[in-house]
Amino acid sequence: MTKPRAINDRFLAYQVVGSQAALALLFPGLFLFMSSDAAICALIGGWIVTLSNAYFAFQAFRFSGARAASQMVKSFQRGESGKFVITIVLMLVAFKYVPALQLKENVLAMFAAFIAVLMVSWLAPLVFKQTSPK
Repeated sequence: MTKPRAINDRFLAYQVVGSQAALALLFPGLFLFMSSDAAICALIGGWIVTLSNAYFAFQAFRFSGARAASQMVKSFQRGESGKFVITIVLMLVAFKYVPALQLKENVLAMFAAFIAVLMVSWLAPLVFKQTSPK
C-alpha cells in the first residue's frame, strides 16, 4: 500500500521554478541570430515569469497539513495576487526603461520567451511527477 502524498508538494513547485530559471537563461540564445537586443529582451521576458512564479511558490507552499488549511488558502491567494502584481509591475518597468523594447521584433522576442517559460509551469509537473521524492 502506498502512502498518500501531501497536497503541499513544495519540492515539485521548486523544481518547476528551477526549470523556468534554466529555460529563462537558455531561451534567449535562440534570439542571438536576430540581435543582442532581442536576446536581452527575451531574457527579460523569461525572468519576469520566473520571478513572479518564484514568489508564488514561496508564498503558496509555506504551510502544510490539515490544521493549516485556512493558512494554506490565504497563502495561495496572497501568492497568486502577488504574482499578478509582480508580473504587471515588471512588464511596466521593462517597457518604460528598456529602450530596445521600442522595436517590434524585440517585443516579440520578449513575449515569446515569456510564453515559453510560462509553459514550463504547465508541462514540468508531468515530467517531474515521476522523479519527486516520496
